[in-house]
Amino acid sequence: MTSKERFAAACAHTSPDRVPINYLAKPDIDARIRKFYGVTTERELLETLGCDFYFLSCRDISQNETCFPIYRGPALEMTATERTCPFGIRFRREAGGGKFAADETIRGSLEKATTAAEILKHPWPKPEWFDMAPLVAECEQFSSKVIIGGFWSGIFGDCFRMHGYANFLLNLAMEPELIRTLVNRMTDFYLELNDRAFSALRGKLDVWFFGNDFGTQGGLMFSEEMWLEHFFPNIQRMTALAHGYGLKVMMHSCGGIQPLIGHLIEAGVDMLDPVQTTAVGMNPSELKREFGDRLVFHGAIDTQRVLPAKSPEEVYAHGREMIETLGKNGGYVYASCNSLQSDTPVENIDAMYRAAREHKL
Repeated sequence: MTSKERFAAACAHTSPDRVPINYLAKPDIDARIRKFYGVTTERELLETLGCDFYFLSCRDISQNETCFPIYRGPALEMTATERTCPFGIRFRREAGGGKFAADETIRGSLEKATTAAEILKHPWPKPEWFDMAPLVAECEQFSSKVIIGGFWSGIFGDCFRMHGYANFLLNLAMEPELIRTLVNRMTDFYLELNDRAFSALRGKLDVWFFGNDFGTQGGLMFSEEMWLEHFFPNIQRMTALAHGYGLKVMMHSCGGIQPLIGHLIEAGVDMLDPVQTTAVGMNPSELKREFGDRLVFHGAIDTQRVLPAKSPEEVYAHGREMIETLGKNGGYVYASCNSLQSDTPVENIDAMYRAAREHKL
């Protein structure tokens, strides 16, 4: 099977020849993995691992610098150690150009906002500030892979970074109209930006991947009712846009988000990442039984307790277990539960990927 055929079978909940494989890693561990295998380019590494997917280089316009090469807007304030993103959020420069890295927020641009009018008057970025032409060429270079792209669209994350995390959570309860205005305005921006991207990449892009962490290790960050009020309709709007371009939709949320999964399916999410199996309510067998005929799971290889701490043999067995649990009758893409971290022995990463390549469904 080709990568695209393998992925299509998994999405159709039929068994491919083997589980589709994906790769996400922080920059420091990525460099060590390349050295371990004696490869230098991303293409060489993906082929060595047996990876079926390719993430476009521009992913997030706020948390890292991956989209700087396509940004054509007004100059952004930047020093050697700090920078301001197009939303006006101030970040400490640490992630650089790593696809799966994130800078730490220093301060938000709407931390002092107390009215909806202040939010609407904020100098929001314009979608036309981003040039999609380089992404078209990038898709063509990796056309044999399943291409994952579009913008991260953090309608929760970017909102709380703009308003301040404590302010955002407090005002969910105290000033819901303020939060509704902020989340809706952020969604409007990302709808326009993604529409430009999806149009430019029509026929070349396969999956839209966006993310918001709605969960913690112990459960949801805030109530299911608040989530339904502020986020469900906006996620539904964004997935409808992506589906209109023939794309599969993959959403990222760490933590114990089991109470939201049925709502996410209803909102149009096709794939769930990263399936944090160590969090409350995220038992893989139970998730497969309850949602496995309606959702594709992406991830689940444990980055907390298994990959950094177990032996290669135990990692290999863990990988086989996840394939047999989540990959039965399709519906599973094999990847780490969140990006591979710097505390992981490279030998364990090798064992993780060997398990996927060698196990036939």
